[in-house]
Amino acid sequence: MYNRPDPLSAGDGVGIFLPSSPAREPFRSRGLAALRALGFRPREVPDPLAGNDFLSRPPQQTLAELGRFFADPAIKALWAGRGGYGSNYLLPFLDQLRVPAPKIVVASSDASYLLWHLMERCQMVVFYGPMVYGGLAAGEYDREQVLAALTANQEPPVYSGEVLCPGQARGRLTGGCLTNFASLLGTPLLPDVKNRILLLEDVNERPYRLDRLLWQCEQAGVFGRVRALLLGEFPACFKDAGEKSVFYARWRARLAKLGIPVLTDMPFGHAASAQVLPLGVGAEVDADSAPGRLRCEIGVKW
Repeated sequence: MYNRPDPLSAGDGVGIFLPSSPAREPFRSRGLAALRALGFRPREVPDPLAGNDFLSRPPQQTLAELGRFFADPAIKALWAGRGGYGSNYLLPFLDQLRVPAPKIVVASSDASYLLWHLMERCQMVVFYGPMVYGGLAAGEYDREQVLAALTANQEPPVYSGEVLCPGQARGRLTGGCLTNFASLLGTPLLPDVKNRILLLEDVNERPYRLDRLLWQCEQAGVFGRVRALLLGEFPACFKDAGEKSVFYARWRARLAKLGIPVLTDMPFGHAASAQVLPLGVGAEVDADSAPGRLRCEIGVKW
């Protein structure tokens, strides 16, 4: 059982950390405004606009900033500013991170690495969702759903997707960015997938690159170990609906042999109107009717 953090309330302090690429204006200002509009009080790390290549700051600095947010009782949640590239450099240091008690951590994309560490090493429920200087800044998120997923006294969330392969399954949720996930294959840092419901999503990857990433997961035995597979919207990956249809027809034939339910176009990560998905909680997939449904065991049980 993964430990669940306390839900958020209006006026709570939220620490914004930068594990990957540098923040830039006007996205920073827009993201701060969006977080305030959700009812929370943002607190940024020092020099949030620092960084002049693909890293916002050295990984040791990010580690120290994460530790301070976890230790500060006024900070009720940690929310990633943006992704990009660079969270992999945190991995050698994350065993030094001290987490006195679970807190809500929201991230996605490149920051998937951190979420998986907190899940597997710290036994925490974490949240795959739009980032402050990214999806929140761009308005590419479902405001009501984000609030419902992170606050108390809400019904357990239900998500819809297109059915690629029928079936039903129950299991614990894991997953995140496909590129990051594939990069950990063959390492001891890969998140546990056995008997899990696995989410994989990405952006700006042409079909042949998506195919190669999924093929790598297939050859590594990932899909044979999971109970269900959730695939994201994959924005800016297909030139048109026809190309997308051909791609999924190929993978339907491959995945159908496994006898597991598979849903596509799930509204997570880089989605046009991204929702928040708790990872580490139990869930059930129903892909025997259209649209397919994912129901999570979190909400009123907080």
